[in-house]
Amino acid sequence: MQDKLDKKDVQILRYLTEHGRDKISEISNNLGIPRATVFERMERLRKEGYIKQYTVKVDYEKIGYPILAYILINFDFHSDIDQTELARELGKLENVISASVIAGGWDILLMTVHRSMKELSNFVLGKLRSMEGIEKTLSVPIFDLVK
Repeated sequence: MQDKLDKKDVQILRYLTEHGRDKISEISNNLGIPRATVFERMERLRKEGYIKQYTVKVDYEKIGYPILAYILINFDFHSDIDQTELARELGKLENVISASVIAGGWDILLMTVHRSMKELSNFVLGKLRSMEGIEKTLSVPIFDLVK
């Protein structure tokens, strides 16, 4: 297993984060790296775990979820649930795109999508704040003017 990524590996990884569906020939042409080299490196990066999966970037607004919000959560350390387990459970909720355990003044960060501000409010007040392990929340709706 290779210990270190070189410049070409990093170029390929960066390119794939934005253009994951491009053909090997398109990647090769855009990066100026021979096709065989791109193919071999992508295979190695996948086998070594640098590439975990190929995914889709969804335009949530187009599918009816125009409100994106980050929700910071303070974990209640006196609860009967483990912080990591709470994050896993939160990650399964319908509106949650990602749930991460973080360090600092807050313990968990959610990225969520909603049909309206009212739905966001109902999600926080009706669902999150009634869950075991959540002490308090801070919602940060995002108005993404740069697309």
